Amino acid sequence: MNTFSHNKKIHNTEQQGFVLVLALIMLAVLTLIGVSSMNSANIELKATANAQQHQIAFNGVQSVLEFVLSDQGAAPVIDYQIMDKSLVQTATTTVPKVSNLTASVKLTGCTKAEGSSLEEGKGFSYNFFDIQGSGANTSGTAKSLQGQGVRYPAASC
Repeated sequence: MNTFSHNKKIHNTEQQGFVLVLALIMLAVLTLIGVSSMNSANIELKATANAQQHQIAFNGVQSVLEFVLSDQGAAPVIDYQIMDKSLVQTATTTVPKVSNLTASVKLTGCTKAEGSSLEEGKGFSYNFFDIQGSGANTSGTAKSLQGQGVRYPAASC
Protein backbone atom coordinates (compact mmCIF):
# COMPACT_ATOMS: atom_id res chain seq x y z
CA MET A 1 0.00 0.00 0.00
CA ASN A 2 2.82 2.29 0.77
CA THR A 3 4.30 1.92 -2.75
CA PHE A 4 1.01 2.76 -4.45
CA SER A 5 0.55 6.04 -2.59
CA HIS A 6 4.17 6.98 -3.30
CA ASN A 7 3.63 6.54 -7.10
CA LYS A 8 0.43 8.59 -6.98
CA LYS A 9 2.22 11.44 -5.23
CA ILE A 10 4.97 11.57 -7.89
CA HIS A 11 2.36 11.57 -10.69
CA ASN A 12 0.48 14.43 -9.02
CA THR A 13 3.66 16.54 -8.73
CA GLU A 14 4.39 16.10 -12.45
CA GLN A 15 0.87 17.30 -13.35
CA GLN A 16 1.18 20.41 -11.23
CA GLY A 17 4.40 21.34 -13.05
CA PHE A 18 2.71 20.91 -16.42
CA VAL A 19 -0.18 23.16 -15.40
CA LEU A 20 2.31 25.84 -14.33
CA VAL A 21 4.12 25.69 -17.69
CA LEU A 22 0.78 25.77 -19.56
CA ALA A 23 -0.38 28.76 -17.51
CA LEU A 24 2.87 30.64 -18.26
CA ILE A 25 2.55 29.93 -21.99
CA MET A 26 -1.08 31.14 -22.00
CA LEU A 27 -0.07 34.27 -20.10
CA ALA A 28 2.69 35.01 -22.63
CA VAL A 29 0.28 34.53 -25.57
CA LEU A 30 -2.32 36.82 -23.99
CA THR A 31 0.35 39.45 -23.31
CA LEU A 32 1.47 39.36 -26.97
CA ILE A 33 -2.15 39.74 -28.13
CA GLY A 34 -2.62 42.72 -25.80
CA VAL A 35 0.57 44.46 -26.93
CA SER A 36 -0.32 43.84 -30.58
CA SER A 37 -3.80 45.32 -30.05
CA MET A 38 -2.35 48.41 -28.39
CA ASN A 39 0.10 48.94 -31.27
CA SER A 40 -2.69 48.52 -33.82
CA ALA A 41 -4.91 51.00 -31.96
CA ASN A 42 -2.04 53.51 -31.79
CA ILE A 43 -1.42 53.26 -35.55
CA GLU A 44 -5.14 53.71 -36.26
CA LEU A 45 -5.23 56.75 -33.99
CA LYS A 46 -2.32 58.35 -35.86
CA ALA A 47 -3.94 57.60 -39.23
CA THR A 48 -7.22 59.15 -38.10
CA ALA A 49 -5.48 62.28 -36.80
CA ASN A 50 -3.57 62.56 -40.09
CA ALA A 51 -6.79 62.24 -42.10
CA GLN A 52 -8.40 64.92 -39.93
CA GLN A 53 -5.51 67.34 -40.59
CA HIS A 54 -5.78 66.73 -44.35
CA GLN A 55 -9.53 67.35 -44.18
CA ILE A 56 -8.92 70.66 -42.37
CA ALA A 57 -6.53 71.80 -45.14
CA PHE A 58 -8.92 70.60 -47.87
CA ASN A 59 -11.90 72.43 -46.35
CA GLY A 60 -9.83 75.59 -45.94
CA VAL A 61 -8.91 75.62 -49.62
CA GLN A 62 -12.54 74.93 -50.54
CA SER A 63 -13.51 78.01 -48.54
CA VAL A 64 -11.00 80.24 -50.34
CA LEU A 65 -12.31 78.97 -53.70
CA GLU A 66 -15.89 79.74 -52.63
CA PHE A 67 -14.77 83.17 -51.41
CA VAL A 68 -13.28 83.94 -54.82
CA LEU A 69 -16.39 82.71 -56.62
CA SER A 70 -18.88 84.50 -54.36
CA ASP A 71 -20.54 87.79 -55.16
CA GLN A 72 -18.41 90.28 -53.29
CA GLY A 73 -20.63 93.34 -53.51
CA ALA A 74 -19.45 96.83 -54.42
CA ALA A 75 -15.72 96.14 -54.04
CA PRO A 76 -15.06 92.72 -55.60
CA VAL A 77 -11.76 91.02 -54.92
CA ILE A 78 -11.61 89.49 -58.41
CA ASP A 79 -12.48 91.30 -61.64
CA TYR A 80 -14.19 88.81 -63.92
CA GLN A 81 -14.51 91.36 -66.74
CA ILE A 82 -10.79 91.57 -67.57
CA MET A 83 -9.50 90.65 -71.00
CA ASP A 84 -5.77 90.33 -70.21
CA LYS A 85 -4.71 86.66 -70.24
CA SER A 86 -1.32 87.46 -68.69
CA LEU A 87 -2.83 89.04 -65.56
CA VAL A 88 -3.02 86.76 -62.51
CA GLN A 89 -5.30 88.03 -59.76
CA THR A 90 -4.83 86.77 -56.21
CA ALA A 91 -7.06 86.66 -53.17
CA THR A 92 -6.53 85.57 -49.59
CA THR A 93 -8.82 84.90 -46.68
CA THR A 94 -8.54 83.50 -43.18
CA VAL A 95 -10.05 80.32 -41.80
CA PRO A 96 -9.47 78.91 -38.30
CA LYS A 97 -6.80 76.17 -38.13
CA VAL A 98 -5.64 76.89 -41.71
CA SER A 99 -2.74 79.03 -42.91
CA ASN A 100 -1.42 80.37 -46.20
CA LEU A 101 -4.81 80.37 -47.91
CA THR A 102 -4.45 81.90 -51.35
CA ALA A 103 -6.26 81.68 -54.64
CA SER A 104 -4.96 82.76 -58.02
CA VAL A 105 -7.36 83.54 -60.87
CA LYS A 106 -6.29 83.68 -64.50
CA LEU A 107 -8.33 84.31 -67.64
CA THR A 108 -8.02 81.36 -70.03
CA GLY A 109 -10.33 82.46 -72.80
CA CYS A 110 -13.51 84.10 -74.00
CA THR A 111 -16.34 82.92 -76.20
CA LYS A 112 -19.41 84.47 -77.69
CA ALA A 113 -22.66 82.55 -77.65
CA GLU A 114 -24.84 82.21 -80.73
CA GLY A 115 -27.73 84.29 -79.43
CA SER A 116 -31.44 83.79 -79.76
CA SER A 117 -33.31 83.34 -83.03
CA LEU A 118 -34.77 86.84 -82.63
CA GLU A 119 -31.40 88.56 -82.17
CA GLU A 120 -28.93 86.84 -84.44
CA GLY A 121 -25.31 87.34 -83.34
CA LYS A 122 -26.26 89.09 -80.11
CA GLY A 123 -25.69 86.27 -77.65
CA PHE A 124 -23.96 86.50 -74.31
CA SER A 125 -20.20 86.53 -74.05
CA TYR A 126 -18.42 84.39 -71.45
CA ASN A 127 -14.99 84.62 -69.91
CA PHE A 128 -13.39 81.37 -68.76
CA PHE A 129 -11.13 81.44 -65.71
CA ASP A 130 -8.79 78.94 -64.10
CA ILE A 131 -8.77 79.22 -60.29
CA GLN A 132 -6.00 77.58 -58.25
CA GLY A 133 -6.32 77.48 -54.46
CA SER A 134 -3.73 76.38 -51.93
CA GLY A 135 -3.41 76.19 -48.16
CA ALA A 136 -2.14 74.12 -45.25
CA ASN A 137 -3.09 73.29 -41.70
CA THR A 138 -1.48 75.56 -39.08
CA SER A 139 1.27 73.08 -38.27
CA GLY A 140 2.13 72.66 -41.97
CA THR A 141 1.83 68.87 -41.90
CA ALA A 142 -1.08 68.72 -44.36
CA LYS A 143 -1.38 70.76 -47.55
CA SER A 144 -4.04 71.03 -50.19
CA LEU A 145 -3.90 72.32 -53.76
CA GLN A 146 -7.12 72.48 -55.74
CA GLY A 147 -8.15 73.82 -59.09
CA GLN A 148 -11.46 74.88 -60.52
CA GLY A 149 -12.72 76.39 -63.72
CA VAL A 150 -15.48 78.96 -63.97
CA ARG A 151 -17.47 80.51 -66.78
CA TYR A 152 -18.51 84.07 -66.05
CA PRO A 153 -20.76 86.34 -68.15
CA ALA A 154 -18.67 89.04 -69.81
CA ALA A 155 -19.49 92.38 -71.36
CA SER A 156 -17.81 91.39 -74.63
CA CYS A 157 -15.05 89.28 -76.13
